[in-house]
Amino acid sequence: MTRRCALATVVLAVMTTAAVGCGPFRFFQRFRNDNQPPVTKDSDAPQNPAVPPREVDDSPLKPVQDMLPPRPVLSGPLLRPEPETIPLEPAVLPRRPQTILALSGGGSYGAFTAGVLNGWSRTSNRPEFDVVTGVSTGALISPLAFMGSAHDFEMKKYYTEVQQRDVFAMRFWATIPFRDAVATAAPLRRIVASQVTEEMVRDIAAEHKKGRRLYVATTHLEGRRSVVWDIGAIACKGGDARQLICDVLIASSAVPGIFPPVPIHVQVDGKEVTELHVDGGVTAPIFVPPAVLEEAGKGQNRATLYVIIAGKEFPEPSRVRPRVLKVLSASGGALLYSHARRDVSNLYHMAKLSGVAFRAVSLRPDYPLEESAIEFDQNAMNKLFVEGVKVGVAGPVWVTEPPDRGPGEPAEIRTGPRFRSAP
Repeated sequence: MTRRCALATVVLAVMTTAAVGCGPFRFFQRFRNDNQPPVTKDSDAPQNPAVPPREVDDSPLKPVQDMLPPRPVLSGPLLRPEPETIPLEPAVLPRRPQTILALSGGGSYGAFTAGVLNGWSRTSNRPEFDVVTGVSTGALISPLAFMGSAHDFEMKKYYTEVQQRDVFAMRFWATIPFRDAVATAAPLRRIVASQVTEEMVRDIAAEHKKGRRLYVATTHLEGRRSVVWDIGAIACKGGDARQLICDVLIASSAVPGIFPPVPIHVQVDGKEVTELHVDGGVTAPIFVPPAVLEEAGKGQNRATLYVIIAGKEFPEPSRVRPRVLKVLSASGGALLYSHARRDVSNLYHMAKLSGVAFRAVSLRPDYPLEESAIEFDQNAMNKLFVEGVKVGVAGPVWVTEPPDRGPGEPAEIRTGPRFRSAP
């Protein structure tokens, strides 16, 4: 077995695990109150003629977001217990966000996102975003996007000058079955450490105090849930803030099976624990905390949510050989693309309910995208970056609705073996 074959095998296994094990993404975390008595069904309760029947509450149903507990946003290594009596959403933002930027995951396809932001800066119309969120490769871009156009050069450098060996180093293939990943993230850690300097941490803290917010999502491996980290609040704490921020950024982009999970040391109920975190895209390919959209919807001036998708909304069709690895790869890829489209659709509806304008952009469907998102081919990434710059300089040309159907997807239901291709 060659090193490339070993890598491909693990990648396909990871994609299949995602297809089978990841349930629908939720923006909220349900909590259980063990002190509540067990619920008794009406049909099981003894009937007493002397007791009048219970009245039925026919009042209008509350919105879903008012019925579910808030989703936790972590602002540092000290975590609080999570009973329902303790609110976990961040306090009301010091200022109402007017512009929100959400960056998706996508591996090396992040070169497109970097290009869009670079091109957008050239129009002189790129705003200073009040809130920036990032997942996976979007997490690595998010601090630079948060700090503004002055960091566009660094963004370009990281996505046009790096090669695969600058991101991860393959381990000896014979040891892979006994390791936590097929590669080590030491090269990526060096890149992140060079990017997140003490000066940048101080700058992020200063912007946080002005009321701006930077959020990054990871996946808590043991908890099987998405966790959002308030990077600005962490930066304000000082001490080992830089180390924690680097750990969160690397964890958010740690593709399971390729990169090892990142241990993050936290305190829960006064006890020191170590949590394992991996790629935030496993549970949330793209996100915005609900409280941010709710706050943005208040006031007279309409706020705007900008979504940049690193890659295409729909995978390119291709022939699949009836072999187990090929089938697993195609199935896993279809699920991951669907997962991302669903999150974009969720953001659209959440923005619409909050009265926030929705704007999204992605790679054009006819772009010849051949390389894998985990194969950091310098030539392919440069082309993606240039394509992103063209999109950014053009405006960008935003779409105002979530994706509906992909190219060639028929609107009708097939009733037999004879059908026509959609135009």
